[in-house]
Amino acid sequence: MALIKTGDALTTAKYQPGATVSNDGYGLLTSTVMWTGDSAGNPPKKGSDHPVFSFMKAWKIQREFDAASLIKYKVEYVGICTENASTGAWTTATTTVANISGAVSLSTEKIQSHPNFFDNTVPSGGDPEDFRIAGYGTGTASAPVYPASTLVNGEFVGLNGAHFKKPEKGGTTFEFTGFKDPNATYRAYYGKTNYLAPTTGLSGIIYTTESAIVQRFMDNVGHSSLVQGWDTGPKLIPDFVGTDFEGAFGGQVLLAGVNFEEYGHVYKCSYQIRINKEGYPRAVYPLFV
Repeated sequence: MALIKTGDALTTAKYQPGATVSNDGYGLLTSTVMWTGDSAGNPPKKGSDHPVFSFMKAWKIQREFDAASLIKYKVEYVGICTENASTGAWTTATTTVANISGAVSLSTEKIQSHPNFFDNTVPSGGDPEDFRIAGYGTGTASAPVYPASTLVNGEFVGLNGAHFKKPEKGGTTFEFTGFKDPNATYRAYYGKTNYLAPTTGLSGIIYTTESAIVQRFMDNVGHSSLVQGWDTGPKLIPDFVGTDFEGAFGGQVLLAGVNFEEYGHVYKCSYQIRINKEGYPRAVYPLFV
């Protein structure tokens, strides 16, 4: 394409046809446009509109000076869009779809926090060995009671060699002191204090034109959620991972970290999420705000 300059003093830089526009597949558009103008004229400015898609704004400008008192501008634009599935048309939007990666791994937790630690319930047809760890004696899961007949060396004995004692200053709550029976029946538990709990870790990237969304990410680090993120706003977790995240102890979703960068009028938010099946207690990890 020939340079457009005939009959124009180029006091205002002119758009040179042949621009490229790319969509990253999640709604972030980037474009590179060449402009030409007189060295004393009005150049493209940061934040100015793209010549075709006005929702894209200039954020990086490179100038090349030549011998003819002209300046060639290489301008990079960025914007956020939604794409019409039928027509392919692009329209403005404030937030991209989250680009997410994840992994499921095991993390070390105290054995007492296992959901089956104080459980006595065995599903119909199930093997008790598969569902009970310490049991709760003759009491309940919230108030275990181990009969005096199990007393060994001043401590009460539950299932699988689990030992308990009452508080020294009285009270009825039993305190777990460990798995202390090394015989063959309980060898798998002997001396164990922790277990490996499955934890899902997600990393996501969202671009937004709303600084309030960036602030919301910052404010919610250390907070939990019962849903895919906020009740309103972008989804931080894909549907195939789940849509309902209410666990036994609270919201299963925990916003563990956020990084952010600015690209002109667009902000990039990189975030990390941990998902725990049992949930995070609300008193310790308040729900998203």
